[in-house]
Amino acid sequence: MTFTRTCQFALTALVLLGPIANDGLATEINQVTTPASLEDLVGNQLEFDKGVAAYDVGDYSTAYGIWLPLAKAGDIAAQRNVAHMLRRGEGVPQDRERALWFYERAASVGLASAALNAGMMRIEADAPYHDLEKGAEWLNLAAAGGSPDAMWELGLLIEKSAKSTPSDIRAAQAFIQRAAELGHEEARLRIGEKTEMPLSPQPPAAQNDILAPAPAPAPALVSPEQGAQFMSGVYLYDAGNFLGAADKWRPLAEDGVIEAQYRLGRLYRFGLGVGPDVALARKWLTAAAARGHEKAAKTLEILPAP
Repeated sequence: MTFTRTCQFALTALVLLGPIANDGLATEINQVTTPASLEDLVGNQLEFDKGVAAYDVGDYSTAYGIWLPLAKAGDIAAQRNVAHMLRRGEGVPQDRERALWFYERAASVGLASAALNAGMMRIEADAPYHDLEKGAEWLNLAAAGGSPDAMWELGLLIEKSAKSTPSDIRAAQAFIQRAAELGHEEARLRIGEKTEMPLSPQPPAAQNDILAPAPAPAPALVSPEQGAQFMSGVYLYDAGNFLGAADKWRPLAEDGVIEAQYRLGRLYRFGLGVGPDVALARKWLTAAAARGHEKAAKTLEILPAP
């Protein structure tokens, strides 16, 4: 498992998580909030690389000591790495509940690899943090980010659920099919055994009710092309090209990509690259908020009247 900064995002807005009950985290860690800017999310690259170098030579305690402050500051790759080390007891006493806390922090802003780990921990039988619905939620997010492992596990989870309808089973089969297409060995063996399984180029946009956090609707999946287009907008925005970012995000917002709706609404609110337009800001923020985007809902509360 890599400890470098490679970050694949699933473009789904999820409510930020508070600390797990009775997780024993220090007070200062409990106060961590997810940063709003891309720069904060990726953190201090020089310090992060020092941690990678220490880890690579087996100096786990030094690596943990470097990554923990970055994780507390909101660096999502550091949060993932700290979680790995806590889960395995590398350079620090093993603490799986603290590991889950950090995984879920990184997953809450769309880091697909962290969502996969969080989902797998949540579906562990007999674990104190066992929660199949939350596990399915995180696996859904990781699947949206392109993880074949998440697609496989999510397909199995839906198949085993007593709540699953025939359409849910077809959705599960589509997840497993897509995992096989992406090279997942168990999924490929399964497809070979069940030749009647329908082919599908990618997982369906709608899944069983257990995948959605109540009362918000289930998060929508995005295609690899949409993901690439969204990240192009992020890079343009980060470079100060707000008009270019708006041009990338507008068609995605029209297609229902929640995070693009939220970001486009903010551009209109502040007049970045586009003329300030409260009505359009309200339109896109309302669309995102209606599908569970917490920051969009909070922004609507303070948006000036049109």
